[in-house]
Amino acid sequence: MDYVAYITSTAWRNNPARLRELAAANYACRLCPNTAATARIEVHHRTYERLGHEIDGDLTALCSECHLGVTSMLRGRRYATSPMPETSDTWIQYAPLFDGDVS
Repeated sequence: MDYVAYITSTAWRNNPARLRELAAANYACRLCPNTAATARIEVHHRTYERLGHEIDGDLTALCSECHLGVTSMLRGRRYATSPMPETSDTWIQYAPLFDGDVS
């Protein structure tokens, strides 16, 4: 399923699990005091296992600022724990930062 197409669809906007999460969170961010009256409240996917068929617990209501922070943290964590690619001849060979002459 195409994520962007889904997130911009009426199927996502009317998703029962999404609407239940917003109501359960009282249309407020689960991490900070922001409410729908003070900020944009979005729904974050805690898992993509059931994308398009989300169930309760798959989603969390967050304000746009907290959503960005959570997403950035999770991406950073995933990047930090991903294995380094194998070295190959296709890598660019950079010049050393110092020429070695420290006189």
